[in-house]
Amino acid sequence: IVLNDIIRAQNEVNSNRVQAYVQSTWNWENDRGDLWKLNIGGRAHHWSYSNQVVGGPRGHLSFAPVSKSSDQSTVWNLSAGNYWQQPFYREMRQLDGAINPDIRAQRARHAVLGMDRVFQLYGRPFKMVSELYYKDLDFLIPYEIENVRQRYYAKNNSSGYATGIDFMLNGEFIDGIQSWLRLSALKTAEDLEDDGYLQYYNDAGEAIIPGFTLNNVAVDSSLIEPGFIPRQTDQRFNMSLLFQDEMPGNEAYKVLVSLYFGTGLPFGPPSFERYKDILRTPTYRRVDIGFSRELFYNQDKTSSKKKRSGFVSIEVFNILGIRNTINHTWIEDVNGRQYAISNYLTNRRVNLKVSLSF
Repeated sequence: IVLNDIIRAQNEVNSNRVQAYVQSTWNWENDRGDLWKLNIGGRAHHWSYSNQVVGGPRGHLSFAPVSKSSDQSTVWNLSAGNYWQQPFYREMRQLDGAINPDIRAQRARHAVLGMDRVFQLYGRPFKMVSELYYKDLDFLIPYEIENVRQRYYAKNNSSGYATGIDFMLNGEFIDGIQSWLRLSALKTAEDLEDDGYLQYYNDAGEAIIPGFTLNNVAVDSSLIEPGFIPRQTDQRFNMSLLFQDEMPGNEAYKVLVSLYFGTGLPFGPPSFERYKDILRTPTYRRVDIGFSRELFYNQDKTSSKKKRSGFVSIEVFNILGIRNTINHTWIEDVNGRQYAISNYLTNRRVNLKVSLSF
């Protein structure tokens, strides 16, 4: 068996953590009847391994204007804070398996504006939730995704940001049956401090690319600073929908349709050079459909006896048979060039389920 990589290490970590927090809440109502709520607090954390004490304030302000109708309400939320996260064991372990004794906590400063609204539509209740956020990130620990495993650099050598918007609407499009729609947009990127590299050029002024350029004799070079690169969770747009319905006049029969759509995620070759992780997986698309028949539907609901319940259902997952990429296998040719081969999630699947309860 030929192994491309072997890691052997023996580590022992003994540490203690001490955490404390304090908070206070104020509620008040103005002359119009609007409700205000303010929550302010702080948290501190000491970790004996790094002998680092971190902490910061955080707060949340909510405003509920007086509603003109008893079945409608709106709440505006504004929250901000300074958050620290001490590293876990895998974040402390370097690529060679050794533990970094100088590892430190990661920090995020959040600002979130949100709205929760409950209202009536077609005489039925609905709820809409939306959030707009920005997060400033520093002292980050970069990582690579190797197949489905995360490999951390174990260094606080990165800073970045995350900003986006989330929206969700759920309610009874069909009387008595919940359905929902979710939409999200996100952009997140990071800048490593020490990821600069030398780009070499031949006498024709062409950038030398191993395994591709014919003239590989370097006569000049320049230092390239990659700057901000997408983080692994940088999915620009995501949408999911779940809709349920029942047969008119025979509510024992139900149908469920779910739809998922997401733009591609960043990936790159397994070289532990983060600036190369700028490729994108294909768009994720999936449609599921299910049919069910409720058993014992017409039993006497006024009886005090224990009710029987059950259903039989058939579900078709990925009904369109779309081949969605989960990760990539990298192969290398004789010239050292690497190529990504897609690995796919399961194709169309049919599931039959019977459930009985007495």
